[in-house]
Amino acid sequence: MSVTKGREIARSLDPCADWKDVLSGHPLLTEAEQRRVRAYNSTANESNFKFLTEEDYPEALSHSSAAPAVVALSGDPKPIYRPCIGIVGTRSATSYGRVCARKFAEEFARHGVTVVSGGAVGIDAEVHQGAIDARGSTVAVLANGVDHVYPSANASLFERIKTSGCLMSQFALGSKPADYKFILRNQLIASLCHAVVVIQAPLKSGAIRTAGFAAEQGREVFVVPGPIDQFGFQGSHSLIRDGATLVDHPMQVLEQLGIDFKVATTVEAEGVAGQILSVLDSQAKPVEKIVEITGLTTSEVLSELTLLELDGLVLRDPGGFSKAL
Repeated sequence: MSVTKGREIARSLDPCADWKDVLSGHPLLTEAEQRRVRAYNSTANESNFKFLTEEDYPEALSHSSAAPAVVALSGDPKPIYRPCIGIVGTRSATSYGRVCARKFAEEFARHGVTVVSGGAVGIDAEVHQGAIDARGSTVAVLANGVDHVYPSANASLFERIKTSGCLMSQFALGSKPADYKFILRNQLIASLCHAVVVIQAPLKSGAIRTAGFAAEQGREVFVVPGPIDQFGFQGSHSLIRDGATLVDHPMQVLEQLGIDFKVATTVEAEGVAGQILSVLDSQAKPVEKIVEITGLTTSEVLSELTLLELDGLVLRDPGGFSKAL
């Protein structure tokens, strides 16, 4: 079946064709529409798209009162049936926020959790890349059709996501993003996930909306705190005051959710982390020396040292960094 035909079918099934009606309660698919979805899926090949209706949803999504009537997927749908944790935050992420986002995503992915975010620049992009780097699974929930690349800066990232997970959307193929669609996108993230982690969020942001949707549906909401004098963390701190759980390490989230640490897949230090660990010993080395020996950039070394410190693999000393023994 051609992509053009797929778009025609998808538009006829778009639950947000009249978004004002959807905001007051989404319509259920008729049996005829269900048959059309099944007919399309039965003839679609690996390069096309897959549609899921309520009878095919994973448990968390099927039990959500805010679940859309149909979603479109591009990529491998299997990860959505595993435990899912959403990680969200601002597009205007600081270096600290980016490092935290990647660290949490990597750790969740290593424990077999599917990491979900919104496919945007900033925190979202770091989340998806972190899961991929850990050889795990990730899902990007979009505010447009899964065949429409937005933002364009993430085009190559979306292709990588589809090799370890999928793109998901409740909007028809070919549809473009719009303000109201981001609100519904955030609601879908909350509906799909067992918990949501907020990394860095201003007071008025999509991440705050996502956390609100999650709380309304009885999902756990976790927040990584940040510097108290930075605007980008004011929303995060307001969530903590309102009762969200403060966390400073991803294992705290996994423990709270009861995910068995023993089933974690282990990934030995390699790449940048391996290079840095190979030059460290019990004697502290300044960052400049680590950069000189490894040939890495200063930003690469600083970012990775932060992650290794969180993992307890390196220690920060007055003279620089040393390997934890």
